[in-house]
Amino acid sequence: MKTVIFQFEVTEGYYGRNLDKVKCLFRENELEEDSIVVLPEMWTSGYDLKNIEELAFHNLEGVKKEIEKLAVENKVNIVAGSVPNIKKGNDVMNTSFVIDKNGELLYEYSKIHLVPMLKEPEYLKGGDASVETFDLLGNKAGLVICYDLRFPELFRDLALDDAKVIFVVAEWPIERTEHWLTLLKARAIENQCYIIGSNTLGKQPNGTTFAGNSIIINPFGEVLAQGSADKEEVVEADIDIEYIAEVRENIPIFKSRRKDMYKFL
Repeated sequence: MKTVIFQFEVTEGYYGRNLDKVKCLFRENELEEDSIVVLPEMWTSGYDLKNIEELAFHNLEGVKKEIEKLAVENKVNIVAGSVPNIKKGNDVMNTSFVIDKNGELLYEYSKIHLVPMLKEPEYLKGGDASVETFDLLGNKAGLVICYDLRFPELFRDLALDDAKVIFVVAEWPIERTEHWLTLLKARAIENQCYIIGSNTLGKQPNGTTFAGNSIIINPFGEVLAQGSADKEEVVEADIDIEYIAEVRENIPIFKSRRKDMYKFL
């Protein structure tokens, strides 16, 4: 399973410019059929929260068609990062979606944990549905968004539903790079699955600099590929799904679980 992360700098507030960059990345890179291409969080707008209503899509209208076209033309599956999206009323959600190589929508999820430090609750509404697994190339996968990484309950739910790969799409700040890398590795090790972390980079008008360091981690916690903090690049690796069974047999944490002893789970 070939996984490819497009790590690039998002231009805040300019959907057209960001879409052109994504299209250019697809043109410039030879992608194997059935590859999984992963984009970062809020790649269409950046964190222009004060103008987020104007930058938001309505039920993914427009942006979903662009991603469908790229998926079909390149014969790849796309984890389309996330975008500001109005599903009903006037509430804007941070919504991620996945399109397969036939242009079909596999999964949609709106971020349930909003970041107090970035004042997200003032501008966004948290998702009203928890994470679920979805089928991707014959295997169960999961998807979370940025701040969700700090909530291991989500990852364990997905792992218990047999998720083999969990995607984390983010705009993670450089000041907390060590948190990003440590938590991603921990989620891979404790759930014995592949973790794919897609992040952006560069300094935004509000002074925030994002951390880059997009990364692919195997079920043993080993880094298969990692981007830098300050360079637009493609981060890619082959994922061996069968290796998961080997890790879980050698360290059988799921068989060792004592559900009767977990007070709050």
